[in-house]
Amino acid sequence: MKLTTTKLRYQKRNSLPNILVVLFLLLFPVFSFGQQLKFSFNQTPVSSALLEVANQTNLRISFDAGNLEQFLVSGSLGADSVSAMFDWILNGTGYRAEFKYNTWLIYKPGADEQKEETSEIYVSGYISDGESGERLPYATVYVGQKNAVIPSTVNGVFSVKLKENEDCFFQVRYLGYHTLDTIISITSPNSTLNFALQQKLQNIATINVSGHKLEMLEVSNDAGHVTFNPSRFTDLPNFGEPDVFKTLQLLPGISTQENSSQLNIRGSSADQNLVTFDGFTLYNLDHFFGVFSALNPNVIKDIQVYRGGFDSRYGERVSGIVEITGKSGDKTKPRFYGGVNMISGNLTAEIPVSEKLSLVAAGRRAYSDVYSSWLADAILAKQTGKGNRFPEADNAIEPEFYFSDFNAKLSWTPSDKDIVSFSVYGAKDNLNSTNTMERDNIGINTADINKWGNYGFGISWKTQHRANYFSELQLGHSGYYNDYYNNTTFSDSLDQKMPVPEPREQTATSEENKLLDYFLSFKNTVFLNTANQLEFGLATRYTTFNYYKDAEQDVVYSKLEKSAMLYTGFVQDKIALSTKWALKPGFRLNFYDETDQFYFEPRLAVNYQANENVLLKMATGKYYQFLNKSATEQSYGYNRDFWILADGDRNPVVSSNHFILGTSITAGKLFFDVEGYYKSIKGLQEYLFRAPDRMRGETPSIEPDEEPLSLFIAGEGKAYGIDFLAKYQAANFSSWVAYSLSKSIRNFDEINGGADISALFDQTHELKWTNILSYNRWNFSGVLQYTTGHPYIESTEKDDDFNVTRVYKRLPDYFRGDLSANYNFNIKKVNIKPGLSLLNAFNTKNYLGVYVRQYNFNGEDITDVVGIKAQDITLNFFINFSF
Repeated sequence: MKLTTTKLRYQKRNSLPNILVVLFLLLFPVFSFGQQLKFSFNQTPVSSALLEVANQTNLRISFDAGNLEQFLVSGSLGADSVSAMFDWILNGTGYRAEFKYNTWLIYKPGADEQKEETSEIYVSGYISDGESGERLPYATVYVGQKNAVIPSTVNGVFSVKLKENEDCFFQVRYLGYHTLDTIISITSPNSTLNFALQQKLQNIATINVSGHKLEMLEVSNDAGHVTFNPSRFTDLPNFGEPDVFKTLQLLPGISTQENSSQLNIRGSSADQNLVTFDGFTLYNLDHFFGVFSALNPNVIKDIQVYRGGFDSRYGERVSGIVEITGKSGDKTKPRFYGGVNMISGNLTAEIPVSEKLSLVAAGRRAYSDVYSSWLADAILAKQTGKGNRFPEADNAIEPEFYFSDFNAKLSWTPSDKDIVSFSVYGAKDNLNSTNTMERDNIGINTADINKWGNYGFGISWKTQHRANYFSELQLGHSGYYNDYYNNTTFSDSLDQKMPVPEPREQTATSEENKLLDYFLSFKNTVFLNTANQLEFGLATRYTTFNYYKDAEQDVVYSKLEKSAMLYTGFVQDKIALSTKWALKPGFRLNFYDETDQFYFEPRLAVNYQANENVLLKMATGKYYQFLNKSATEQSYGYNRDFWILADGDRNPVVSSNHFILGTSITAGKLFFDVEGYYKSIKGLQEYLFRAPDRMRGETPSIEPDEEPLSLFIAGEGKAYGIDFLAKYQAANFSSWVAYSLSKSIRNFDEINGGADISALFDQTHELKWTNILSYNRWNFSGVLQYTTGHPYIESTEKDDDFNVTRVYKRLPDYFRGDLSANYNFNIKKVNIKPGLSLLNAFNTKNYLGVYVRQYNFNGEDITDVVGIKAQDITLNFFINFSF
């Protein structure tokens, strides 16, 4: 039997506290007004009266609106207790109120006494969007009779063991949707419950529905785990596109970087995070020098972020997990939405092909190669170093750049128990730069051509075998490429009035990095009982890569190719020992054929609910990574690090141990979360190379057979710190402060004699404050960011044995404030949302990093340091639409 309910939990609306919070910068938050038990009704339906009570008292009330609508209530009430108030409103209806499960339940008495004792049965259900019918992944279902919280799967399904013919209280939560409270009578062992949730829309003109509309992030009970609501991305300041990964950088423990969408999570490099979209891996996260994320936010339904200590379902990385689920599409009506800004345009379509088949398709492209706005020109100038030499000097770069990406997903639902989907993605970037400079009366003309991209697809079949057994079979493919070519011409002068001097010398360098993987996985979830949720699975992945680097084809630094198979199995159990204690033990077992070894990864997470408002949590585990990026010495250009497969020798398997302790505290509308962490890392990789000497008119002097031109070195490191999050959530105002105190250290025997060196993304202090305010059809937001400067390499010296001496310095501290405003209005059935973003509103001078280019000419070592200056005060306009 299929049961559907749409009852919502209503809460009090009050805009004044939000305004006060904005004015007083969260120093005087207003939690709630006291309950006023004085009401007056005139022939008011009881359901409407209860709704008014809920709105004005903040009481949680669950009732059947359809049955109570037929009863009317009139008169004035002056009750001195909540129970007396309900007795007066419900008088003559045959219903009564009882406070249970932290909610006032309105029910008809007598049914419980008539029920016979029955055995328990498994009941399954799924959570979906009440309007589009799309399944909602990773929702939480509180079951009153069991006093237990049951998480749903990625398919939005859950299972629970209940007594037949028993009235059961359910409370369903999903970020960005109204909480659903309802009582359902379980009448059949074949019952399938469909909880259809209503989204918290911004503009509801006909009904005054209040609630936490602006929820954007939610911290899980598991250490390091955060859920993001992608529907709010567009309301944050941006360069024109709502940005997925830049928004994640507003979390504590994820370093903010204006010039990159890469995610450095808790002192680790970005390649140590597994980022998946519909199951397949995203290897490149950047568009337009990191100004945009490489994934279109319009196709995202759910984002799960694990900043360490993640459970046994996830592997192949040693730092963090970002699991992104794409939209399946509206099943009821076609929808079209998109936008245009000063750099790019995008369009997305959701099309219900049939009752059981839906399609989502999206495309996005920058038009800077056709028409380059002043904003695109300014970003390119800053990111490529034009006029920003470090220290200041003349430099001219005239880059041409564009990017594009596309997504498509076809979803087929042959039954309530099966979902089959096919998802495909592709993205590419093209950069063509020229660089002209003069040094010691020598003209140097450099052309850089860089193309990179990421693509993939995934096919999945999610099915329910029994009421308590669910599985997902998935296969897919991902690919990545990065091609770079540099041509530098030396002349006697840059004077454009003189004829081209002779002779003219020329050097050329090329790099290629390609990566392909194919995977197959089979994951299972079994709800053994209310206290045990068993998960297990098997997976295999085939990966192949190549890397090539030369200098004029006369000198080949590296020419690497390798393929490997990885076989994995995992088991874990989510155990509720009591209403306070929860354990999640598990392990992964990997076999990597390149080293012909097994790798065992034990994991454990523990939660303790001290009381209703205080949660203690911890997590620990062992992690291995068989594919990683090798860092290379800073050089002029972009995207220079490259992917490489471990071989257990020259390129070691990366390993890490995680230890996390934390606590979460809820106090009214305020939420606090603190986590301390420590992790050790082994198998870090860096690639060293020597520039060959070149005399005028001669080929490079180094013969590859005589002296090595390049070398891989391996090291280890550690990262530790504390992350703090304070969040305030009201009906129309959301604010959170994220602060991180951290340290990330690396050690290589070949660098500075094995001394501690700071990772290039190490940032001691990082403070981020995010605010979003909604007022009628307006949305306002502001973001303040402060970080201490991260390190950069000022100079490098190496001997013939590749012993390296480096001088490290730090960039100046970074401070920036961004503002944004947008307005919603309708023209017939089309919703229009124009907006403005003011970036770096205080016009502070910041540096993002440096490019270092080293070469040898006429026996002289030349180092050219180009500082990347952050964006000055910048105004951006965008307009989004949907219909």
